[in-house]
Amino acid sequence: MISHNQHSETIQKQQKAMNLSLFIGCCMLVIKWFAYYLTGSVVIFSDAMETVVHIIAVGVAWYSLRVSVMPPDKDHHFGHDKVSYLSAGLEGALILVAAFVIIITAVDKILHGFTLESVSLGAILTAAAGAINAVLGLYLVNVGKKEHSILVEANGKHILTDAWTSVGAVLGLVLAAVSGWSVLDPIFALLFGANIIVEAVKLLRSSVDGLMDKTNPALEHIAHEILQQYCLEHDVSFHRLRLRETGQRIYADFHIVFPDGTPIEIAHAKATTLENEIRNAMPGQAEVMSHLESRYLPPNHSEDKEYL
Repeated sequence: MISHNQHSETIQKQQKAMNLSLFIGCCMLVIKWFAYYLTGSVVIFSDAMETVVHIIAVGVAWYSLRVSVMPPDKDHHFGHDKVSYLSAGLEGALILVAAFVIIITAVDKILHGFTLESVSLGAILTAAAGAINAVLGLYLVNVGKKEHSILVEANGKHILTDAWTSVGAVLGLVLAAVSGWSVLDPIFALLFGANIIVEAVKLLRSSVDGLMDKTNPALEHIAHEILQQYCLEHDVSFHRLRLRETGQRIYADFHIVFPDGTPIEIAHAKATTLENEIRNAMPGQAEVMSHLESRYLPPNHSEDKEYL
């Protein structure tokens, strides 16, 4: 479990990362569109289009990060964390749109032809932009994983995809210029458009999983092991363990069954100890709740059999 000060520091790190991403993204946008203006290369156009989408996505993510850290209120009892999944989903959708624009443009150039110009300068500018994006992307993915932020991590993965697109753009441009086969340029654009589609689908899938409260098997295993060990040591049992993540926060709850006649004070104290053990074992912020039960269940007592 992390303290309030540690949580504030985590938020500051994430905001710093997104601010950096937005600033560098704007710089890359200028460089890549200038390279496209110089060369007329379709594969550099695809790289520049990716950056346009990236700027829009970063802007949304930048705003979403500030919404996600807002405390719970009367309309949002569980806080605003899930906006991270909406942001990741929107980013995936935008990448998908960019990929189709790239593919359509590449096919059009193959069918109608085009001319390459200022290849050397265009390749240098694009390579430089790709190298900067690679460093930035790795930094953001690392921050996102370390601080348990799907929003920052998704942004980092998008930037890494952008970096690989730049590599392909330079390779396609150089090969087309050296060989004299200009058609290689749009062919490379097609290949990287397909790669962008794969990355977009991954982002969309992670967004849907989060919005649908898909459990995290690794975290569930940690909670299950702690519960089993505690129950063996204290002559109690548990069932209906549930766990979900909402961006930066983990929620877990379970039912703990005590022997008949256990005083409520003792049962509550033991349950609180168990909750704290699970909370401390979780990465990032976690809320853990237990429901106390007696081993004797009245005849009309009903339980959700799915979680027994």
